[in-house]
Amino acid sequence: MSDMEKAKPGVSWRHLVACALATGVSTILAIFAVIVAPVAPFPGVSGLYIAAAIYVPLSLWLGIWGVLAAYISCVILGLVIGLGPWSFIWALADLAEGLIPLMVFRLTKTDVDIGKDLKRPKPLYVLLAFLILNLVIAAIATALVFPAIWITCLIIAIILIVAMYVINRSRSWLLFVIFGIVVPALISALIGVGVLVLAGFAPVESYWIGVIGWFAGDLIVLSSIATPMMITLTKKIKQTSIYVDKWVA
Repeated sequence: MSDMEKAKPGVSWRHLVACALATGVSTILAIFAVIVAPVAPFPGVSGLYIAAAIYVPLSLWLGIWGVLAAYISCVILGLVIGLGPWSFIWALADLAEGLIPLMVFRLTKTDVDIGKDLKRPKPLYVLLAFLILNLVIAAIATALVFPAIWITCLIIAIILIVAMYVINRSRSWLLFVIFGIVVPALISALIGVGVLVLAGFAPVESYWIGVIGWFAGDLIVLSSIATPMMITLTKKIKQTSIYVDKWVA
């Protein structure tokens, strides 16, 4: 990058390319997730929505460009599964999943590098390994339709995330656990399933079943995939020209 580029920070072609690539990857993961782990009778809802796992990191790394990638990929998913024009409203669920952590970290001016200055790295990495193993077991349980095992994996994921915060207490960790995992998963589920019911794509009497399935699936992948991504990749991403430390640049 030239001295002129450094002297005039702002939106560049790199951000647009990063957004486009992020959208493409997110779309592929979203379609794959609803095919291999559907939650009936809710179209577009997955018991392991892998795309959600990258929405949060992308939004914290790329700012509004990551949020747009989450929204656009969900719109595409909606069109693919037959939601038609409702896709543009339904996709607000995934937009919220990226926007919530971005708003909290930017407004509180908190460093997004949750892996910075780890107090007890070895125990933390052990817990991360268990989180990934737990995700694998959850995926197998979902594929073989073993709901009891899937629910157990959800509980284990929550326990492991809490344990990770306990051994590495920091403001960034606390905000990430609350507003990067729990709250986005919940708000996204409430909006997403709500739109499906409102548009007539799912029965109203099954609303809370859909919410629980959406919320739990997102919670598992956010804890098991987004967390390791944030710990291991944030420092490297911050050193690149695509990192957005404000909102758009």
